[in-house]
Amino acid sequence: MSFYGGGPWHQPMYFTCADIPGPVPVSVELGFLAPGEIRTVTAHPLSRGIAVKLEGTRVSFTVDQPGTVTLVVNGDHRTRPLHLFFSPPVEAPPPDAIVFGPGFHDLGYDKPITLTNGQTLYLAPGAWVEGLIRANGARNIRIMGRGVLAQRRVGSEHYSGCACAPAGIVLSDCQDVSISGIVETRGIGGWCSMLSNCDRVMVRDYHVLASVVWSADGFNPCNSRDVTVERSFIRSGDDAIAIKGNTGGNVLTLPHIPPSTQPPVENILIRNCVFWSDHNEVIVIGCETRARHIRNIRISDCDVLFHYAHEGLGVFGIIPLHGTEISDIVYENIRVEHCEEQLFCFRFLDNIWGIPGDQSFPGGISNVTIRNVTVLHQKDGPRSEFTGWAADKRIDNVRIEGLRYGDKLITDATGMGLRKNEHVADVNYK
Repeated sequence: MSFYGGGPWHQPMYFTCADIPGPVPVSVELGFLAPGEIRTVTAHPLSRGIAVKLEGTRVSFTVDQPGTVTLVVNGDHRTRPLHLFFSPPVEAPPPDAIVFGPGFHDLGYDKPITLTNGQTLYLAPGAWVEGLIRANGARNIRIMGRGVLAQRRVGSEHYSGCACAPAGIVLSDCQDVSISGIVETRGIGGWCSMLSNCDRVMVRDYHVLASVVWSADGFNPCNSRDVTVERSFIRSGDDAIAIKGNTGGNVLTLPHIPPSTQPPVENILIRNCVFWSDHNEVIVIGCETRARHIRNIRISDCDVLFHYAHEGLGVFGIIPLHGTEISDIVYENIRVEHCEEQLFCFRFLDNIWGIPGDQSFPGGISNVTIRNVTVLHQKDGPRSEFTGWAADKRIDNVRIEGLRYGDKLITDATGMGLRKNEHVADVNYK
């Protein structure tokens, strides 16, 4: 299946989905090139060690377990990569579920699917639903299946004047939530999914394709707690995952609400996921950080296939626009295959892209661990940035252990190309 994303290179995105009970052989015909034009085909993440056999225009390999496999032809990430989503066999929905069966369902933006306590939404294999999902104050809700949720039509204008649409999934003040198995595609600006002040959320086998530059974030947990994202794939034109403090009214018109009055962000776990960002950071804390505190964030056992950012941002970022305490952040066992900008960017700001912040509130970044992160390719060589705000708003206690560029172990700031200012203290290497 192809989906035109309108991304920075104006290329379509190709994907397909399959449920597998165990190891399965896979065969793909690459009909867009002649046999002599196909020099190499690689299966990503490379960490899966999938051996690809090429015969003419046919590619074959074996998939041993659920997860994402992306095929890249001739080393060209920008033209026709194929994303293959393999999931465990789909569960049957409960008898009282809201069900969208196979076929096209055009709901528009005026009548979103609204979930209340105890409800399940099931998008069946073969279902393509153009529309939105909403829940407010609901408990024990579930979004599941193997169908596609899509937003492609223009709904309004973005704050910078670009065409956009309402976020695809918005869950506000909800508890005990499960999102599993669906694909979300987006061909217009705006966020794909957002949590606002939610607790206990499990996201698994969630696949996002939204290669639109302007604000096409993949998944944004805002002022939420106890959120797990695992075995998911997110390709976005903006941040793949943005962990934000974003309650308290429109940040464009009300930027000065004290973060101490807003719900905290804590206990976010992102593991066993695959990411691709076409035009911003892969995982960022910020830029809106209006939260009582942001702490205990762990990104573990993940692969980044491709990353390009503007404004010199990084694959992984901590970008506070508003003063608050950000602490106990762990990046561990991560493979970055191709990155074109910075690796880590920790930077305080009071304005970005016309979004105002407020650094008059106290805060800082502390207790950050970077452990066993490997970079295979970084354009123009290693580089990262730690920029504190002031003597009383610092970046403090960063532990870097097992950072590698290829086979080279990094043991100092020079090796990782780190730029830092006087408001950074205690950066330690092992």
